[in-house]
Amino acid sequence: MDNEFFQRKVQARLAGFDLDRDGVITQADVDTVTDRALGAYGLTATSPQAKALKAAAGTFWRQVAAQADGDRDGKICQEEFFLAASAFQQAAQPWVRALVAAADTDGDGWLTAQESRSILRALGADEATLDQAAQHTASDGSVAVANVQKTALGLFADHKPYAPATWSFGTF
Repeated sequence: MDNEFFQRKVQARLAGFDLDRDGVITQADVDTVTDRALGAYGLTATSPQAKALKAAAGTFWRQVAAQADGDRDGKICQEEFFLAASAFQQAAQPWVRALVAAADTDGDGWLTAQESRSILRALGADEATLDQAAQHTASDGSVAVANVQKTALGLFADHKPYAPATWSFGTF
């Protein structure tokens, strides 16, 4: 991880997950992202999509904490996050799939422009990032669910400044 760009990117992702701005990622931060997504998608806590998303978020946290939380204090600090950034991609797969599937409200395998904006907002994207991501969609603003999943997972492991995971989630 000696790539300066990748270090900036990972630092930005840490800040994106650290919703309470205490300098660490905790299960509460992951739960907050999940709850934001449920609210953005208009899902009730008892819906099948909400249950799947919450279960996947719990699995994500347990796997990430097992890999990254070196001192086992229930918090992932910046140093731990950098050292285990590649583990996040593997651990995030079920959560990302559930997050994107829940955003696809009609289940057609495509996110509409509104659904795409909802998922990015839930992940903490600002308006400039939303506008930038919209430039990389089909003419009607839609994007394939599979592409969103691949892009989101690349966010954790892709070292290239021009990769889709870079421009989809903001400037690093």
